[in-house]
Amino acid sequence: MRSLSKTAVLVALAATLPGTAHGAAPAAGLKYQRTIYSDAADVALRRPEGVACDDRGAVVVADTGNARLLVFTWKDGALDAGTQVKLAQLPYPVRVQIDSKGFVLALDRRARRIVRVDAKGAFAGYLEPQGASSNPVTPAAFRLDAADNAYVLDVVAGKVLVVSAEGKVTRELPLPKASGLTDVAVDASGRIYLVDAVTAVVFAADPKATAFQPLSTSLKELINFPAYLTPDNRGKLYLVDQNGNAVVKLGVDGTFLGRELAMGWDDGAVYYPAQLCIDAGGDAFLADRNNNRVQIFQLPR
Repeated sequence: MRSLSKTAVLVALAATLPGTAHGAAPAAGLKYQRTIYSDAADVALRRPEGVACDDRGAVVVADTGNARLLVFTWKDGALDAGTQVKLAQLPYPVRVQIDSKGFVLALDRRARRIVRVDAKGAFAGYLEPQGASSNPVTPAAFRLDAADNAYVLDVVAGKVLVVSAEGKVTRELPLPKASGLTDVAVDASGRIYLVDAVTAVVFAADPKATAFQPLSTSLKELINFPAYLTPDNRGKLYLVDQNGNAVVKLGVDGTFLGRELAMGWDDGAVYYPAQLCIDAGGDAFLADRNNNRVQIFQLPR
């Protein structure tokens, strides 16, 4: 039997995705800027699942298939060549964040631990929450806020932990009844969000809340498998639809505002995207996992 071409596979998959019109052009909104394919030594990215950015121009890629981090600088639309950070303590990086001191925190999927990497690329220990009501802590996802508090999704223990920069657990929230929680996020106001990929429901908890409440009804007809959420702190939430090969925009009240991007391998198209980071200038960095690259977009102004 003759094997299918990549084009035929993508066309076949597109017919099964929610909100995807066969042959339709990608929706307007995110403006493509450029793509990261390799590091300074021209070593190609391999299935990158994570990307983090800060407002000083730092961009860190979790180059998952190559068991390493790549550190770039993005300034005025220019990107420097990426330098490699490869640590024995971080063999399978999948989610990354940058704290206020320039340290990188990376979740290793195999070890189920969050690794700290200092500004020089050296191992700086693990994030080990102190004072949790149950141990060990098993992070499935995490996020940092502007004060370097870590919000850790522990689906094994059934809770979200808020961990101070000093490593002390300051708050615990029980998880809602959900079958497939994939991500936790926090916005500038301190509101915490959860994503259930199976039902495509977003949950939220305000700063003084003791429980999560549904922010949206099920969006399953519009989103296939939302794996990651990031607020833009301008009144919108961006959901990465991993299996649907798109980015979905919601209001902070859970209202559906649109679906952007489309499946493919040309510039501006995606294939099983993963983590999304948005900086203060509206530049959006998207780990385009199965296309072995990271793409840079500009949010609509």
